[in-house]
Amino acid sequence: MANPSAPSSAAAYAPFPSFSFTALLNEDDENRFSSPAHSAPGGLANSEQEQAFLDDTIAHMMAGANMQQDVLEQSHATIPEHLVGQLWTPSVGIRLQQQITKEDQDLETPGTPVRDESDIGLTTTEGPIIPKDIAEQISQLQLHDEQRKIEVRKEELPETVVPPVDNSNKTLLLLSPLSHMHVFSRKWVPKRYLASIVERPQRLNSSAIGIAAAITIAGNDSYLLESSVATVNLEECPHVMKVHGKRWPSRLKSLCKSATDRLSENTLEVPETWNPGDIYLSEGTLSALEGSVAAIETAVDRVFDDAHGSVRRCFVSIRPPGHHSHPCTPSGFCLINNVHVGIQYAAMKYGLTHAVILDFDLHHGDGSQDICWKLSGLEEHDEEFYTDEENSQSASNEPKAMAGPKIGYFSLHDINSFPTEVGYATAEQIKNASTCVMAHDLCIWNVHMEPYVTPEEFEELYRSRYSVLFERANQFLRAGHVRAPVLDGKKEYKAGIFLSAGFDGSEFEDKGMQRHDVNVPTSFYARFTRDAVKLANRFCDGRVISLLEGGYSDAAIASGVMSHLLGLQGHRWTDEYATSAVVRQLEKGCKPRWAAPKQVPVNENWVVEAIRLGRSFRPAGSSVPSSPPSSASSTPKNQQSSGIISGTPIGRMILRDRKSTPVYSHTQRASGNTSKVSSPLVGRKSHQAADQNGSTDQNEQTPAIPKHKMAQREDGTWTIVQQMENLNI
Repeated sequence: MANPSAPSSAAAYAPFPSFSFTALLNEDDENRFSSPAHSAPGGLANSEQEQAFLDDTIAHMMAGANMQQDVLEQSHATIPEHLVGQLWTPSVGIRLQQQITKEDQDLETPGTPVRDESDIGLTTTEGPIIPKDIAEQISQLQLHDEQRKIEVRKEELPETVVPPVDNSNKTLLLLSPLSHMHVFSRKWVPKRYLASIVERPQRLNSSAIGIAAAITIAGNDSYLLESSVATVNLEECPHVMKVHGKRWPSRLKSLCKSATDRLSENTLEVPETWNPGDIYLSEGTLSALEGSVAAIETAVDRVFDDAHGSVRRCFVSIRPPGHHSHPCTPSGFCLINNVHVGIQYAAMKYGLTHAVILDFDLHHGDGSQDICWKLSGLEEHDEEFYTDEENSQSASNEPKAMAGPKIGYFSLHDINSFPTEVGYATAEQIKNASTCVMAHDLCIWNVHMEPYVTPEEFEELYRSRYSVLFERANQFLRAGHVRAPVLDGKKEYKAGIFLSAGFDGSEFEDKGMQRHDVNVPTSFYARFTRDAVKLANRFCDGRVISLLEGGYSDAAIASGVMSHLLGLQGHRWTDEYATSAVVRQLEKGCKPRWAAPKQVPVNENWVVEAIRLGRSFRPAGSSVPSSPPSSASSTPKNQQSSGIISGTPIGRMILRDRKSTPVYSHTQRASGNTSKVSSPLVGRKSHQAADQNGSTDQNEQTPAIPKHKMAQREDGTWTIVQQMENLNI
């Protein structure tokens, strides 16, 4: 007999991390454990024998002792299968399992291991840890003819939670292959006009080289690289409609779909009220726009949702840019305001209450500032913003104040460049680009770029003028945090930093775009970005999302993106990263055809590695030109030949240069930026993802159109002829 003072089953087994629950065999093998003498037709045991067995077992359990070993020896083989659940406790189950396995050992061969459980009629399943209080309830049960079942609620069982990987010390780099599909497709323009189209798919190749350069310098452990090929429906995105109204997405979608037919008829594909010198549409523009919005959503999800891996900083390489886009009016290459769409998505899905836009593009983000005014409710929306039904509900057609996050807009730009270029700008545009206001829940602050000669002069400019943007942004976020309401003991405050990252203010930008001789050194992007991250760490839990805006020469984009990404990681900058020789090599690596040089200076050997890596980021597919080859020049039907220059009305202000773009000389740098100290990058190992043989892309003309195979019609237009399944990124 067992010792009456032995601990109960709960006390004996509850502290264990886990144990096995053992069940009898299924109906096919039930004869192993029940004899015909104890079974009735239909599998039911004889009631008298059944009751006798129950009475004997209950007597032992009510006496406070565990199931006795001799009882098990006499009766375990004759337990009717349908009674097993009524007698089962952790103590009985484990003892029964031990006894059965002991008897089934090979007695003639001492030490023979226990046979497989399937051979002895047992199946064992590992169960979760039973809380101690539940185990005690099971052990103290008094068995009856119809024993009630103990149901353990799911939430009472401990769940194994796998913590997300902590990537808070890394920057996510998000590529958007679909952005390549927005191409210039007016076949009637001459070649000299094609050469002036600067907003083209190749910009993303230059960005990829800059991304690879930053990875090569800072190391793989500093960045996560992903590609977004998802799309959205513009007409079904509430965050797009919050920025652009309910009519604009549908109209834009309709114009994109009709662009192919209009172009094939030698008809301008954009409305006459638009500026055709900057804005164009094509068959793939809609895919590019819907892919860009999806990439922005992905960036917000990764930065604001901890379940995705605690990423706190993200750079999104997309096009076309967005900061010139007004609610219902495109401008300066821009069709959708990317940064505002991202802010509204973060507000709707993650409760963003305050957002700071830091815009360091060469040009004033007039569209972004205009949307800030309209979302504040202080300024009326365009007539097209609301639907007819909404207009009919308001006799005065006065827009209502729109609830949403508080947004501060802070811009550093050249007051003499588009849209405030001398000779074309209106007084209203100049006033808007010079506005500074912090009142009425509205914060807008504009700072103008100024020329400099020496590094010391630029240092003084940055310290005394440019850094004012961070002082005002700090003031905006601090006030928002102090004034935030408290609900359930927690402040209703969640903030984020959004960067409109334009690199056309770089010292390496072409003079055709940067035609007023105002720029910044490449080191500026690393410094400005580090200051933005510091601001985010103080008020926004480190959340920073950067969206590519301007930058139109290969040299400016590649070097600027590299500097910007090093700043996102807080990497120490040295001018050796962007000497004239280094940037010239990066620029060559952006071209369609490139071969690794046979001899490279010791302090520049890392550049070849970066170029190989960056070229591997290009989307897979068939190579097609970014613009169809020019055919015989003809005048579009909806333009008069006396009033156009290759489709652009004379006198109309446009962002790009109206003349052919000259080649920029890389020797024109501020003095003091050409240090000859050896680079700390000497001797780095090659990345596995890079092309190791340094081969030349002999047949490559431009980046491939992702997910689609394109073919050119006899009339010179391009069409999608085949869907492609995979992307090699």
